[in-house]
Amino acid sequence: MKALASRRPTGVLIDSAVEPHSLGKCLFLHLAPGIANLAATLLGLATFWNPSLPPELFFGLFTNAFVLIPVQLGYLYYLAKKRHNPGWSLEGIVVYNQRVSWSRYFIWVPAILLPTAIIFAALEPLTRWLETLVGVSIFAKYQVTGVSEAAGIVLIGNIVLTGIFAPITEELYFRGYLLPRMPSQFGRLKPAAHSLLFSIYHFDTPWMIPVRTLGILPLIYLTIHTHSVRPSIIAHCLVNLANFSDSISRRVGTQ
Repeated sequence: MKALASRRPTGVLIDSAVEPHSLGKCLFLHLAPGIANLAATLLGLATFWNPSLPPELFFGLFTNAFVLIPVQLGYLYYLAKKRHNPGWSLEGIVVYNQRVSWSRYFIWVPAILLPTAIIFAALEPLTRWLETLVGVSIFAKYQVTGVSEAAGIVLIGNIVLTGIFAPITEELYFRGYLLPRMPSQFGRLKPAAHSLLFSIYHFDTPWMIPVRTLGILPLIYLTIHTHSVRPSIIAHCLVNLANFSDSISRRVGTQ
């Protein structure tokens, strides 16, 4: 990825030269994309949805394509243009941009996925209890009443956007840009604070805040260790794509 190209040698503590954000700016930049995403989802569903359309058309395709991805990438490239970066370069904006040898991916990606899977599995009872405690999802009333002709196309589009483009964008924005600029007030708790804010940013699933906060820590610490978002991008994409396994199997089963 050209935007991640770097001339710095591996191992240089590049985050030490980055000016940290103020606490207010940190909170705003972490949470504002999630607020915009939730608002656009609710607006789209309230305005355009009908029972013949799959709701994923709005919170999977519409919001990712027109809100979440453009907001995050747009802000990064706005900052890059202010720096007069050439072309599509995010040099100096995405800080954790070190290259990783291909052999290392076979170490770092499982080092993220294995503990993350264990944490999510171990805390699944807590997550289910919190989901029951929080109440019915705000999207529960939006259900398809019959077989939607657009369901297959929506599923494919959702897989591409939510499974690939959205996690790439989130890693560039959250781990590449925001993580190394966490406010100094957090001290040694910067990774934990970043993980908590990233979990809260998913406003549509508040019951997953505890498990997501703990589950994302391996990814965060490995990004800091390697000074690279590259392994985390692959791991994040794999996690998101795995979430579509049930939808794909049900779709194949109905053919």
